[in-house]
Amino acid sequence: MTIDNLVIEFVHSLCLRYGDFFTPFMRIISILGEKCVFCLIISFFLLLRKKTRWIGLTAILAIFLGFIFADFILKPTIMRERPYLANNTFYNYWELAGAYQETNYSMPSGHSLGIAAFFVSLFITSPKATRKIIKNIGIVATILIVLSRCYFMHHYFSDCVVGIIIGFIMAYIAKAIVKLIYSFLKKNEDLGAFNFILNFDMFNKTG
Repeated sequence: MTIDNLVIEFVHSLCLRYGDFFTPFMRIISILGEKCVFCLIISFFLLLRKKTRWIGLTAILAIFLGFIFADFILKPTIMRERPYLANNTFYNYWELAGAYQETNYSMPSGHSLGIAAFFVSLFITSPKATRKIIKNIGIVATILIVLSRCYFMHHYFSDCVVGIIIGFIMAYIAKAIVKLIYSFLKKNEDLGAFNFILNFDMFNKTG
């Protein structure tokens, strides 16, 4: 039995035994990860402070690049069907878990990609003192996202792993791009608009 099937059988066993708890809990987790909206909201607030602006910008860019690559290149190229469309057994599992519909293809998982891109971006751009807590929260959040996507038969475990790997890569690409942007802005800081972008701080009017 493949790792994909093992994970699906595991989450299905959770649904069978403790579905009254896990189904609504996993549903909340899945909704929070939808289009990475929750992560983007946090990233937007990071943009409002001078010292965290480049962190928020890196996270937003990593998520954006990841979704472009996944939704417009990989998914239509690989065209892997969702697990619940693969066979009658997984379809029955899907129905038991609530029969929540999904569009588009399965590989890679956008939820897993987004959560990885977000937390890796935060980890590699934040001060060292905060990295441990970011790492711990990121690991827990990623595990929950992966379990929720497999629980509802929307993704195989391998879809999620590929999504996480892409998220990692996009975070580092985004960091490099943002560094270039900041270098350009600082060289032209005498221009009003660039100075505003670099130094505006909603929570510290003195800059």
